Amino acid sequence: MSKRQPQHIEAAKRRLVHLAGLAEKTAETERRILAAAEERLAAVCADLDKLRPRALTDQDAGEQYQALTLERGQLETVIARAREVLGS
Repeated sequence: MSKRQPQHIEAAKRRLVHLAGLAEKTAETERRILAAAEERLAAVCADLDKLRPRALTDQDAGEQYQALTLERGQLETVIARAREVLGS
């Protein structure tokens, strides 16, 4: 067995350990993204509930309602993607 093979194996092991660390950091980041998106979604839904009675009669409330509806859709997409990445 040559000296190169053990060095090659050690280098591969170091890379695998590094990749495992990156995978864990990625998963932690996804968990934080998921938590933040779920928290914001709850706030958006609460705001939509408050605006709903005035959305058809008050132009400003209607515009806010529409913007929040779009944000809710974006948040639901972010949440679905994070859950997919996390396997939950």
